[in-house]
Amino acid sequence: MPKRAKHLWPHITAFENLLEAWRKVQLGKRYHPAVLRFRAAQEEYLFTLQERLKSHEWRPAPCRHFRIREIKPRDIDAPTLEDRVVHHAAMNLLEPWFERRFIADSYACRKGKGTHAASLRTREFMRTASAQWGRPYVLKADISNYFASIDHARLLSMLPRITSDKDVLWLFERIVRHNGYEERGLPLGCLTSQWLANLYLDALDHFVKDDMGLKYYVRYMDDFVLVGPSKAWCWTVLDNIRAFVEDSLLLRLNPKTGIWPISRGIDFVGYRHWTDHVLPRKRTVKRAKKAFRRFPGLYRAGEIDLNYIRSRVVSFTGYMQHCDGHTTLEHIPARLVLKK
Repeated sequence: MPKRAKHLWPHITAFENLLEAWRKVQLGKRYHPAVLRFRAAQEEYLFTLQERLKSHEWRPAPCRHFRIREIKPRDIDAPTLEDRVVHHAAMNLLEPWFERRFIADSYACRKGKGTHAASLRTREFMRTASAQWGRPYVLKADISNYFASIDHARLLSMLPRITSDKDVLWLFERIVRHNGYEERGLPLGCLTSQWLANLYLDALDHFVKDDMGLKYYVRYMDDFVLVGPSKAWCWTVLDNIRAFVEDSLLLRLNPKTGIWPISRGIDFVGYRHWTDHVLPRKRTVKRAKKAFRRFPGLYRAGEIDLNYIRSRVVSFTGYMQHCDGHTTLEHIPARLVLKK
């Protein structure tokens, strides 16, 4: 069992650490009105926050709730500036201790990981499994309504594996049990939610890798992929995983969970994978085409500016550079002609 973090509270609540956390909160938002107000009296705010943490008087404020519809509709709960400072201050010290527990093939919200690393690892496993078994099968699954379904009591029982510091455990209990999330659920939009959600499924990772001894497994947050020698093998593995997820984690697998021959490819982390090539998702390309067709009219009407258009083009170009979509990349931006 990895060593646990001890005596972290004085370092988390140190003014220098709070100041560093505040610096991170400002990144990309330096001229936001709320950031400017906080910065005008930042020392006073941070000293007050420090005292409230030390005396255990700090409580999270209600999050700002909004809904985004890109890719798929999601409800976001954004914490206040002060709460984000607390989240960063905690993770400044605790991130290495979380990392010690995580397996190498968990890729979400971790430095040096991410979607592109997960994509490369998926292709590597596909090629290796194909060389080993000839015509392997794929098991792809995800957790149904994951963030909203995380059980608080079960999650809080996992945190002592990270730290034995009672003050830190108090802080995380305050963070977990707030904003209407009394027994289940973590708010999307919080830094700590990403790490806690990873910790919750870390138990599944170790069950698959250590207890079941399976090699070709990649997880990106609540989505995971396994490659195995046969369809029957995959069904047996799925039954074991489903039982573990339901009994140990109190979660449910999405009914869309599927098993198919590897020749059909794997749609995972934003791309469609085969052993010898990777293609963009059709819906991503379709959405980009639709957006780019609308840009000239919106630009002429003054509803968007060049900076907005440039950011979208750069984002799409970056996405396409990680797959075999050169023809698509040449045609879509080429049709974008802007006139006032």
